[in-house]
Amino acid sequence: MRNTILEFFNVTSSEYSVVFTSGATAGLKIVGQAFNWAEGKSRYVYLEDNHTSVVGIREAAQDKGASAVCMRFPKSVSNMGDIKEFQPKYIGSEKDGKFLNNNQNNNLHSGNGEELSHLFAYPAQSNFSGRKYPLGWIRSVRNGLLGNVLKVGGSWYTMLDAAAFVTSSKLDLKEYPADFVSMSFYKMFGFPTGIGALLVRNTSARELNNKVYFGGGTTRVYLPSENFRVFRSKLHERFEEGTISFLDILALKYGFSTIFRIVGSIENISHHLFNLTHWLYHNMKDLTHKNGVKCIKLYSASEYKSPTTQGATIAFNIVNKYQGFVGFNEVLSKAAMVNIHLRGGCFCNVGACNYLLTIGDGNIKQIHKSGYVCGEVDIVEGQPVGAVRITLGYMTTKADVKRFLNFIKLTFIT
Repeated sequence: MRNTILEFFNVTSSEYSVVFTSGATAGLKIVGQAFNWAEGKSRYVYLEDNHTSVVGIREAAQDKGASAVCMRFPKSVSNMGDIKEFQPKYIGSEKDGKFLNNNQNNNLHSGNGEELSHLFAYPAQSNFSGRKYPLGWIRSVRNGLLGNVLKVGGSWYTMLDAAAFVTSSKLDLKEYPADFVSMSFYKMFGFPTGIGALLVRNTSARELNNKVYFGGGTTRVYLPSENFRVFRSKLHERFEEGTISFLDILALKYGFSTIFRIVGSIENISHHLFNLTHWLYHNMKDLTHKNGVKCIKLYSASEYKSPTTQGATIAFNIVNKYQGFVGFNEVLSKAAMVNIHLRGGCFCNVGACNYLLTIGDGNIKQIHKSGYVCGEVDIVEGQPVGAVRITLGYMTTKADVKRFLNFIKLTFIT
C-alpha cells in the first residue's frame, strides 16, 4: 500500500517514506515534536492562514527553545501569491518569554556544530476559504527565500499541509518536493475514518531525530533497567507506534480504485469541481432580497477564476433583508432538515476567520472573556464570529449544487 500511495504522488520509496498516522493532525504533531530545533536559534514560520494543528507546532518548537514567526496576511488579497508580501510577526513563548527578533542570531550552525535547521509550514489549500497557495514556494524556501526575508541563515525545510488540497488536486512531489507532507485519507475518500499519512522526503528524514517517546514496535532493543534504547532504522518503524490500523490501510486500495474508476484521474476531479464551484460562487454572489439587499456575504481570497488558485470550497454567511446576519447554527440546522450537510464556525482556522471576517485579535480576546467558544457562538453584538462552509467532492453533481442554491433561495430570501 505504501508504494501505491507514493505512486499517486509521482515518487518512489527511494525518494519518500510513508508513515501511517491517525490523520493529518498526527503527522503534523510528529514533525513538531521530532524536528531538530536548535535552542535559541531555529525558527518555526507559519502562515496566519493555517489549520489549528499547524499553528500548534508552535508550542513544540517553543518548548525546545525555537522562536515562532507568524506570517500575517498581506495588506491585499491580490498579493497572496507572493510570500514576501506577508507580514512577519515574532511570537513570544508563553513558557519562558524568550523569542528572537530578526536582528538576532544569524549564526548558521546549531550548538552541536550541525547546520542550523528551520521549518516553514503552510497549507497547499486553505481549509477555510479554499484558496490555494503556490507549490513553487517549496523550492523557493529551500533556496533561501524566507531566510532572506527574515535575515536568518541555515537550512530551511517545508511542512506542507495537503489535507484539503489532495482531495481534488494533483500533488506531484517530484515537481514540488516538500520535505514533509501531512494528509488524511478520510478527507480524500470519505472512508475509512482515522487514517492518514505523513510523507517524508528521505533526504530530510535526518531532521526528525528528536523523537523522545518509544512505543511498541519502534525500537531495535531497549532495557527497562537502564536508560538504553535504540530506535529502528526505517523511518516508518520508528514512528508507527503500537498496532497500526492495518484493516483500514487495506481498505485504502478501494478508495484509490474508486476514484480512478469513476473519474479517471485527479486532474478530472479538479476541473469538474472547479466548474461547479465557479458556477455556484457567482450565482450565490448575485442573490438578493426583494428590497435589493444582498443575501450572501462571501469570504474569499480569490475571485474563483482558476483551479490553480481556488479549491472547491465557499465560505459565506447569510444576510437577511434588514442587513442583519443569520447565525451559522440556524443555517446548518435548516440545511440538515433537507439532507444538506454544511459546516459552521471557523473550521479550526482562526487566522483566516479573523482576517476574512475582520474580527480583530483584540476582539477575539475580549469576546472570549465573555464566554465565547469557537464553533459554539455564531453572532456577537450583531456581528458573525464564524461562517458557513460548503465543500464539494468528486461525487458532487450539477444537480447537487443547484439544489443547494435553491435551498438558499426558498429558505432565506424574502
